[in-house]
Amino acid sequence: MPNRSGTRLTVDLGNTRCKFRLWGESGSLEQSLDLAVDAEFLVQAMDWLKGLDGLERVALCAVAELELEDQLKEVLVHVVGERFLEDPDVALELDCSHAETIGRDRLFAARGAIERTGRTCIVVDCGTALTVDLVLVADGVGTFAGGAIAPGPELLAKALRAGGARLPEVEPVPNAPALGKHTRAALEAGIAVGLRGAARELVRELAKQVPGETPPVVLTGGAAGFLTGGAALADEVVEVPDLVHLGLLAAIDRASKTA
Repeated sequence: MPNRSGTRLTVDLGNTRCKFRLWGESGSLEQSLDLAVDAEFLVQAMDWLKGLDGLERVALCAVAELELEDQLKEVLVHVVGERFLEDPDVALELDCSHAETIGRDRLFAARGAIERTGRTCIVVDCGTALTVDLVLVADGVGTFAGGAIAPGPELLAKALRAGGARLPEVEPVPNAPALGKHTRAALEAGIAVGLRGAARELVRELAKQVPGETPPVVLTGGAAGFLTGGAALADEVVEVPDLVHLGLLAAIDRASKTA
């Protein structure tokens, strides 16, 4: 059966997964595809893309290796030609040093958070890495103010295994209890409870940068479930699974209006 047609496609290429989101004219999500970034990834992506009709624009956010990003760009251009939006504008002020080093996923997540909330917030993205970023909104202008990057649950598990000669590698488990009764359970506790604690502390510290208000947390990422148990990250937490894609979609809309 052929894929349903849509008008806009957003693509989020991470270190372990690539996520495709197909959006209709009204901004509704029509179709999703998540692929593991492996040897078959580009072939699978090409096969799926060939089944799409009526694409007006395509935008990509990538944080994987540059060679893989270039290969995916070639695939997208092959399928949609000039409808591929090269270097989409995130439309944010950057209050950071060495702004060129900031991951595009963090910036588009920030843009997506503004599109969703319209106000100053803290973006928490838990996936391969845990990122906690402060996004300021004043007079309709969004500013990415910086933040923190820490290991996500899978990286924590691999680091413990690599650093301890007799420690096993465990599969991280959300909401693992803090009291581990054996080594595996203790590792699971350190990963899950430690990750939540790190995220809460980073949120608390970044919130101090916003005098007079307590900013909401916008939570996203494939491992966001590790941060939803126990004490809440903040008084107000908004979960948005496709936050980077919302930022990309906003970039497509801006490009379409100025074309």
